[in-house]
Amino acid sequence: MIKGAPVARHADIVGYGRMGRALSGSLARAGFRVRVWTPSLRGREAEGIELCEGPIPPGFPSGEFVFLAVSDRAIPTVARSLSVREGQIVAHLSGAAGLDVLEAAAACGAEIGSLHPLVSVPPGASELSPCHAAVDGTETARRALEDLARALGLRPFFVPPEMRGLYHAAASLAANGLVALSSLAARLFERLGVARPEAVEALVPLLGSAVDALRSRGLPAALTGPVARGDAETVRRHLEVLESTDAEAAYRALMLEALALSRELGEASAEALDAIATLLKS
Repeated sequence: MIKGAPVARHADIVGYGRMGRALSGSLARAGFRVRVWTPSLRGREAEGIELCEGPIPPGFPSGEFVFLAVSDRAIPTVARSLSVREGQIVAHLSGAAGLDVLEAAAACGAEIGSLHPLVSVPPGASELSPCHAAVDGTETARRALEDLARALGLRPFFVPPEMRGLYHAAASLAANGLVALSSLAARLFERLGVARPEAVEALVPLLGSAVDALRSRGLPAALTGPVARGDAETVRRHLEVLESTDAEAAYRALMLEALALSRELGEASAEALDAIATLLKS
């Protein structure tokens, strides 16, 4: 069992996509001997990582930890295909799936769990960036995965099975929603004659400054802009130019949330914010 630093020094991973590659690098950096099996090799071996392709190799998996870094729909099939032993900790890396997808491993006596690093892994990343990680599992698996996460520089927190959908929806809204929102903004820039790549280049520093404000000031203090100021006239003009565009509904929904933050912030008058509410709901 892990207490602070990992005692077990062998982990096996199925899958070598973005998350599998990054996790394998973090485990190797933490001193683990890592063996990765993937049906088709999509990268070269790194220090401390043994890559196996083709048929499942003899004796695999043999590590104390076995991570399934595969798509959500493939997890049950992979769990059934592995010859796991009693006491091994078998965990998937999905944010949305519960523990039921690992019932085949549990039937073999394995301790089952999940570890979902709350971070977007870019292509080619060799290890996980410091982040929070959602953890669930049997009592033994959960405790071990929480200790392992800390050893990898992650901050574990518990998400119960019945709340996985809500957790994953929140994560998708924050990450995927930001990208989709940036796409909407870039399309508006294109109406100004700014090409999409240049629009993205222009927007990234703005997005970065908003993220920096969230990091340093939190909510609601990170909010800026016309709603935070109680500037109903600017909001009215925004609605006029966005009328009947794809961005109008998104603007109304997001500014209503900004309105709630502005009321919490308390810098604009109630009358000004009430006027904005009327505009957004009309």
